[in-house]
Amino acid sequence: MEEREVWIQAFAIIAAHGGLSSDYIIDQLSDALGSGVVVEDWRRVAAAVDMITAAEMYGSN
Repeated sequence: MEEREVWIQAFAIIAAHGGLSSDYIIDQLSDALGSGVVVEDWRRVAAAVDMITAAEMYGSN
């Protein structure tokens, strides 16, 4: 997954799942445990979601 795709996916998850984004990501990771590439992609998406939600919480400063 390219970096741009990671961020698009992260924003889409937040838009669709809001405060339940982490639950959604955990479900996706559980389904993907057989594929190391997919798990790494979801780890990157989860990190992007964390960065986005932290920026929303604390402002962009």
